[in-house]
Amino acid sequence: MEMSSSMLSRMSHVLGIKLSSELDTLRLVTEGIAPKTYRHAAQALKLKANIVAPESTVRRRLGNNTRFSTEESERVVRLARVYAEALGLFGDEGAALDWFTTPAEFLKNLPPVSPMELSATDVGARLVESHIQRTAHGFL
Repeated sequence: MEMSSSMLSRMSHVLGIKLSSELDTLRLVTEGIAPKTYRHAAQALKLKANIVAPESTVRRRLGNNTRFSTEESERVVRLARVYAEALGLFGDEGAALDWFTTPAEFLKNLPPVSPMELSATDVGARLVESHIQRTAHGFL
């Protein structure tokens, strides 16, 4: 699935960097996001301290001004992408962020969980993105 330019622009806004193509996104993940990018995303998304990596690891990367690992970077980009999808649906940053951070019953017979928490894993992000798409097309 090709990312639209508006999706990339919303992700760029969340990350505080310019993404012009999926190749830019891939390069960002493989090179590792910079602490400045993490801080921007963490503030924009109100990220929980341990959602990307253990809190001590995040503190160390920020304190030493070192890039995040590929896996950690991929998680940040995934969270930004899912939020960007929600922003496309809601059209309002406040409403999208409230939805993204508020626990709901996404999984039967399990406690409520926020879309942000689900999106920390690829499978969870796919579930959330499917939910967004079904909502956008009137199936929920």
